[in-house]
Amino acid sequence: MNYKFLLIVLLLITTEGYSQKSYYNINDYISETGKSKLITGQLQELIDKCSLNGGGYIQFPAGDYLTGTIVLKDNTYLDLSPGATLYGSKDINDYTHGSLIYSNGASNFGIIGKGTINGQGDFFWRGKKRPYNRPECMIQLENSTDIKIKDINILNSPSWNIAVQFCNRVWINGISMISDHDSPNSDGIDPISCKNVFISNCYIDVGDDAICLKTMSDVTTENIVVDNCILISDDSAIKFGTGSDTHIRNAVFSNIIIRNTAYGIGLYAKDGGTYENIRFSNIHIETILNDNNEDVKTRDTYPIYIDLEKRSSDSKLGYVKNIFFDNITIDTYDGHCLFLGQPNHKFENINLSNINYTLHHRRSFEGKTKPRGTRKLKIKAANDFADVPAHFTFAHIDGLVIKDLRIIDLFNSDKNERHMIWGYDVHNAQIKDFSNKLIVPNKKLSQLYFNEVSDIEIKDSSPTYSSSPFLYLEGADTRNVILQNNNFYKTNRVAEFDESFKKSELIEFNNLKK
Repeated sequence: MNYKFLLIVLLLITTEGYSQKSYYNINDYISETGKSKLITGQLQELIDKCSLNGGGYIQFPAGDYLTGTIVLKDNTYLDLSPGATLYGSKDINDYTHGSLIYSNGASNFGIIGKGTINGQGDFFWRGKKRPYNRPECMIQLENSTDIKIKDINILNSPSWNIAVQFCNRVWINGISMISDHDSPNSDGIDPISCKNVFISNCYIDVGDDAICLKTMSDVTTENIVVDNCILISDDSAIKFGTGSDTHIRNAVFSNIIIRNTAYGIGLYAKDGGTYENIRFSNIHIETILNDNNEDVKTRDTYPIYIDLEKRSSDSKLGYVKNIFFDNITIDTYDGHCLFLGQPNHKFENINLSNINYTLHHRRSFEGKTKPRGTRKLKIKAANDFADVPAHFTFAHIDGLVIKDLRIIDLFNSDKNERHMIWGYDVHNAQIKDFSNKLIVPNKKLSQLYFNEVSDIEIKDSSPTYSSSPFLYLEGADTRNVILQNNNFYKTNRVAEFDESFKKSELIEFNNLKK
């Protein structure tokens, strides 16, 4: 007997049986499809059958398909072929779970393929007034594990695009997601109280936050990796909160391009949770610009914004600590960066290294207030220093490292001067290898300003020329400020003080001066 031939036959039989069991072609089970033919019930029956038979792939050949809410089940994947488009219904009554694609308690499932999901979302909001009667989400996955969303195109969501809530082990890779910038609340990907989430190689261009981490019900969000993405947002490209009643921790964002956004990276801690062990590296941030480097909107922009406050008087006050920024380039029309802790809950261990910041224009900061992330907060916050004219503003921080910060201010006017760095209630800080370029040197405002600070070391820096002092110190409690190994050859006035500052608290040695 030819055993080799028998083995090949057995393999073919086994493979054929597996293929028939595991792949379900829509056209073999649903006779009539198209953009105007609703197939929700038939499609759900096929998904249920696939899962009950042990799992497999629901294949969508090239063509149009229309559905309301479908519920994904264990071991079942939607596989959209190139040219296949799954449309969401325009009838709100077809959404039984508030979303187009839903899961709850499922495992080992997902959506793959080179096809498209089109939510037809503009039907629910364009030309209409709030509150919109619309689906809550395009894809909403809850209490589920081992989820894969890969390679698909997601268009025109009626609200949030992808929300994963109370999920574990989520892989989102290679997707393209586009929503109109006028589309309200069209968040890109929102991991909410999830663990072990990987978001890679994605193009996200949406009308709200591109990637937004949240928590709820005292369940942490942790172990999040986001890399190799392009993010375009009408609000925040990367956002934490505002929902933050417990911890968001152990997150890494790297190799990301952020374009045409109001807030590049925004952390809003309002509900008592802790943000900790967060790293941002190799990121380019461009706030709202057009091709001529002109502001296309009048709203304020913040390349980096971190804020801690209470949502209400009854809310808890959280913590922010161990936040790292490394290899960040910023190109902004007239934005600025804010880091705002609280007097009794100071930020701990904020680290910025190799930051290149370029500014094109300066408007007045008079009357500015910080972003709140919610319309309910109307009264100005005690830690609101958004009206301070500075490129980088730091308040209520214990443990600050700024290394290799270069600021290039290209505004060709002496109007609306800014401090390069402004700090209040900052302690245990080191500024190393700072440098800057000013097309028009400052005449009034110091390049660096500190008030009520302690243990501040400024070293190995080379500030540019300005008529104003390099450093200005205020406060009777300001102490132990060290200037070491700096190149002050271009600086006419190194340090000046107000009357309350004790001059003995400034220590200078080994600085180059004229």
